Amino acid sequence: MTARALIRPETIQVNRSDLRTQQSKFLQKASGNRIVLVVGREEEEKYVVDRKYLDEVIAKLRSAMETMNVMKDQRLFAQILKASETIDEDIRLGKLHSFEEAFGEE
Repeated sequence: MTARALIRPETIQVNRSDLRTQQSKFLQKASGNRIVLVVGREEEEKYVVDRKYLDEVIAKLRSAMETMNVMKDQRLFAQILKASETIDEDIRLGKLHSFEEAFGEE
C-alpha cells in the first residue's frame, strides 16, 4: 500500500444504530485503506479498520521510529553517511557481501 493511502484513508461514517442493523455491510466496507467511523450521540467515536491496514500502519510507524533513533545517534549517523559516500564504488569493486555470504545462511 502506498504511503499516501496509509496516511489518507477513505473514511465512511455511520451512526451506531445503522451499524447495529447493517453490521455485515459496514464491516465489509472496512477493507484496505477504507475505514468506518462509528459515531454516537454522546459517546466517543470509534474506527473499524482492516487488520492488514492497521498492521501496515504499525509497521511503517515502527520503521519511522527506528530511522529517527538512528538519526538521533550522531556518531552512528555520521558513520552511515560516510559509508554511503563509497557504497557505489564498493559494489562495483565487489567489496560488499550478501547477508548469506557474511553469515553463512541461505
